[in-house]
Amino acid sequence: MKKWIIKSSINTILAIALCLTPIAIYGEDTVLFEEDFEGVKLEDSIQEQVKGAKVWTGTPPEGWEITNENPKDLGMPEWRTWAIVKLEWWTQTAGDQERTQFTSKQKDGKGIGNGAVADPDEWDDWEVNGKPEAKSDWNGHLLTPPINIKGAAAESLVLKFDSSWRPEDTQTAEITVSFDGGKEERILLYESSGVQTLATIPTLNQNEKKFNDLEQVNETLEIPIDNPADASELVISFGVIDAKNDWWWAIDNISLVSTSFDVEPKDKLAVKWAELKSIK
Repeated sequence: MKKWIIKSSINTILAIALCLTPIAIYGEDTVLFEEDFEGVKLEDSIQEQVKGAKVWTGTPPEGWEITNENPKDLGMPEWRTWAIVKLEWWTQTAGDQERTQFTSKQKDGKGIGNGAVADPDEWDDWEVNGKPEAKSDWNGHLLTPPINIKGAAAESLVLKFDSSWRPEDTQTAEITVSFDGGKEERILLYESSGVQTLATIPTLNQNEKKFNDLEQVNETLEIPIDNPADASELVISFGVIDAKNDWWWAIDNISLVSTSFDVEPKDKLAVKWAELKSIK
């Protein structure tokens, strides 16, 4: 039985043609894991033109992992892989470029304080002797610690997080999950080749829905996870892959919840729609 949930601040409703009548009674959510990055100790900036004290670090929260898959001698050092940053400083480093749509303009607190940012655009923009460096593609992953999910009912987990994604050129983002050290399973894929993104979310039966530039810079997503009933641990990976001089992916306020559903009649799809908020 599939259960799907999505809350988005974009204007476009994620319409999926499913001829099902939802009938559901909802139990309370149980929070199994959450991270807002506010407890991360930040350091001074290194080479960014906009200097800052205690605004950046390459060290994730305890138990998390950041992979460094890019050449260490190329690019702006603050952005060689994922970084935990003061989001207000991040918006200043590149002259905004719409980054503030994820920060101080929001009334509900998305993108406020610290967040995790992958920014191949800023990494690639660093110049040596007045000339941009030649660089390889940008790749990096941010992984949660193993999360205890023992006792969670099958297909009851939902990943919630705030997201700011802006495409340019070729740029790919993905979220994968792994149960008890097993094979990674993809639950989200963003693929851009210019100013459009093709979004695929398998557990929402959403395949290659098109989004234009700036339609995804301020979202709150809730993505179901098809967890097996007997799984004990879960690791979630946020990855940016094969990016060039592109834009960014910033995330914040991550939580994993277990949601109870009682659905009648059997095999019908339980659908919970949250209020859609506009970025305007």
